Amino acid sequence: MQRFLTLAAIGLLAACSYKSTEQDLQRHQAAFVHDAFTQAGDYHWTFQLMGTTQHSTHTFFADSIQYRMTGKVYSTEYTMQKLSYDASAGKWIGQDEAGFVYAMFFKDATDSTLSLYKRKCKDGGLEEALAFARPADDATSDHGWNVYALGNRDVLDRLPITGTFSHQQDALHLTDAVVTWNGRAFEKLSYHAGERRWMGHADSLYLQVFIDDTQDAPGTIALSVAEHTDMETAYRTTHDMAAFTRYSRQ
Repeated sequence: MQRFLTLAAIGLLAACSYKSTEQDLQRHQAAFVHDAFTQAGDYHWTFQLMGTTQHSTHTFFADSIQYRMTGKVYSTEYTMQKLSYDASAGKWIGQDEAGFVYAMFFKDATDSTLSLYKRKCKDGGLEEALAFARPADDATSDHGWNVYALGNRDVLDRLPITGTFSHQQDALHLTDAVVTWNGRAFEKLSYHAGERRWMGHADSLYLQVFIDDTQDAPGTIALSVAEHTDMETAYRTTHDMAAFTRYSRQ
């Protein structure tokens, strides 16, 4: 377990990134949009990872966004200074004190919640951030869209679908706490709404269920279900539409 926690911290959550330079900033000044950023306050998101709780917080200011992640698996803290904000596109670009550049998008703002998509531009830095277009509403890359709550409220992701589904000889009963796959009950380790990924364990086996947002036919749902013997491999697997199968509700 300790080996996986270390790999998750340095690989899954904090991969090495391209650092933009002062020359990069000067070269792209003309591409920056300087709309006023009026979002303010602490926005929180709580999620499960490997059976433990992680807390993610973005604190918004007019000229910067402070970020803090705490939890047993991974913790970090940094401040991103605003480089560009395009209000019409809901796109914010900032650079932290280490030189890493982030592109962020916002949608569905209410008095108490906000959906946020965040990309660490680890391959191309500022150029990558400027070129990066608004992700689709069902995007799962970069951990997808996640709902943050203002102030002391917390949003905890829960599996939105329950019921029994089958495909040929395979049977799956879905609940948030336990998923039963072909007669074996797997207890929840995590559900990540942005990635649409549920993870559970039963003894030394790990079950991964990806859920497709689209339901093309009544009474069916597209799922990707796989068992793993290694937790690291399971958490590193990403959403792949080619692996989906349509299951029928029973």
